[in-house]
Amino acid sequence: MPAPTLYYFPMSPPARSVLLLVKELGLSVNLKEVNPLAGETRTEEFLRINPEHTIPTLDDNGFYLGESRAILTYLIDAYRPGHTLYPNIPKEKALINRVLHHDLGSFYPKFFSKVGALFSGSVSELSEEMITTARQALTDLENYLIRNDYFAGENPTVADLSLLPTIASAVHCGLDLTKYQRLHAWYESCRQLKGFEDDQVAARQVGEYLRSRFPAGLEQLN
Repeated sequence: MPAPTLYYFPMSPPARSVLLLVKELGLSVNLKEVNPLAGETRTEEFLRINPEHTIPTLDDNGFYLGESRAILTYLIDAYRPGHTLYPNIPKEKALINRVLHHDLGSFYPKFFSKVGALFSGSVSELSEEMITTARQALTDLENYLIRNDYFAGENPTVADLSLLPTIASAVHCGLDLTKYQRLHAWYESCRQLKGFEDDQVAARQVGEYLRSRFPAGLEQLN
């Protein structure tokens, strides 16, 4: 059976989370770059496979799936069932799912949607309300690390892969992560991941892009 195809954009944190998984598992995946900034996710061809026109999108031999967190868990269940990144143990899986749901429903919209306004150009600087919301999102995220080295236990899981690209991008955009001690320690621990350095390259590109438009980057959050 042919390898699945992943439609991605190199600077997209959600897409990069799937790339981290592919690297960690050594999966064979065909990569197809799609640039949403150039309207390539709104073509007739792309909308047929993902009407929500989001990145990343997976095509597993005619099975189409959007939403990075769903893709992360699907790829393990389909190709590496029971792997420690998403073990087939109900309580451990529940803890991972809890973090994934928090990322999707709370952290990502409260943090990245706020700072993402700079990327879209809809704002030229962050308001005090936006700064407060983004800071609170980081503080809330740290609560998952009170008892654990990683977000869902003592070892990396897909929960960490989902969050790392967003945090890495923020760091390279000017966020001083040392102000969040547990997050900083976790970030350093993630260096063991096989795709960490590749993701750093993409995170630096995000930082360079933002600073080319707004030289201060995310220093307002510090």
